[in-house]
Amino acid sequence: MAVLVEAISVVIRCDAVVKAYRGGIEAFVATLPNQSLCSDGELACLRFMTPQDAQKYAEQLEICGLRHKAEDKAVDFVVVDQLSGFCSPCNWAVFGKTDWNNNPEWPISVCNAVSDVNDTVYVPDGWIYKSSLSANCNYIENDSIYKI
Repeated sequence: MAVLVEAISVVIRCDAVVKAYRGGIEAFVATLPNQSLCSDGELACLRFMTPQDAQKYAEQLEICGLRHKAEDKAVDFVVVDQLSGFCSPCNWAVFGKTDWNNNPEWPISVCNAVSDVNDTVYVPDGWIYKSSLSANCNYIENDSIYKI
């Protein structure tokens, strides 16, 4: 199984939420900053439109007991870019691209646990490919923003 990765996503190990998140799963769900959560039971993923928002969420996860990195490697969660993949080395998950509903004209980015071989992809409730960031992804360089 896999979770959809769009924009700047934070992918979290579900077992880490159970073991280390202060207040457990209920507290984790109660403090979600947006409605983009999807989970395959092993990984949970939330997406953010800016690196700053993803960083704020990563900091919140650390305050609540999860560890981001040790020796520059992902521990309990990892930040993932839709276009380029992991922002730090991660040995418990795999980033890749696949086709939504086996349609090669509908590419998506996904992340799955290394031990998982099931090809089911989980997406947020209400997600529709044609109006998604996967279908309408545009990358704008920081320098371009300031030239507008």
